[in-house]
Amino acid sequence: MTSPRTFAGFAAAHPEARFSDWLVAQAGDRWDRACGHPFTVAIGDGSMPEAAYVRYLIEDYTFITDLASVLGYLVAKAPDMAAKRRLAGFLALLTSEENDYFLRSLAALGVPEAAYATAAQGPVTRAFAALLLDSAGKGTYAEGLACLLCAEWVYLTWGEREAAHPRPDAFWLAEWIDLHAGPGFSGFVGWLREEMDRVGPALSEAEQARVSAIFSRMCELEFAFFEAAWTGKPVVPA
Repeated sequence: MTSPRTFAGFAAAHPEARFSDWLVAQAGDRWDRACGHPFTVAIGDGSMPEAAYVRYLIEDYTFITDLASVLGYLVAKAPDMAAKRRLAGFLALLTSEENDYFLRSLAALGVPEAAYATAAQGPVTRAFAALLLDSAGKGTYAEGLACLLCAEWVYLTWGEREAAHPRPDAFWLAEWIDLHAGPGFSGFVGWLREEMDRVGPALSEAEQARVSAIFSRMCELEFAFFEAAWTGKPVVPA
């Protein structure tokens, strides 16, 4: 008899469910807390304190280089040219359009280049980056994919939620929503889900459990990343 916590047990109880659905189900309220953090709501309704958003932008900017490396690892490990093309395309977007957004937003918020160009990562960002880099660099393609899927799917979830409302006046908030709610980004996250759904069921039960644990840990760190920016008190979850 299969356990309801395994993918096989979940699939038996939910025949139409996907492997990526199982990852979310396993994460439980950790997924909900990450997607629904008050920080993400404040981006959409325009109530975001500038000090909190500056903290967020600086931390996220220190993370861009690591995310680019993660994508590079996954491009190298991807099993076919189609997958390499999708990942490389997102890497190109990250290093161009998204990088430009950070520079314009930080300038508009009066943040001098010296404050972010050489800023050291906070403890939450270091933990977040370490999990991504270890999973994508030292781990399997499936482990790296699970990390990236969680990170981008959380953003798509809150981005599409906030995109259903009128945009805030501040361009740095409005554009951040649009970057994470448009067809290009939703298409990429949709592909990540499809790729995870293709790779995941073929893994051994132990490998599936490892991928699920990574996905759930990413949810915890996503929440902690938002919380650190929101409160100014970075705490790495145990």
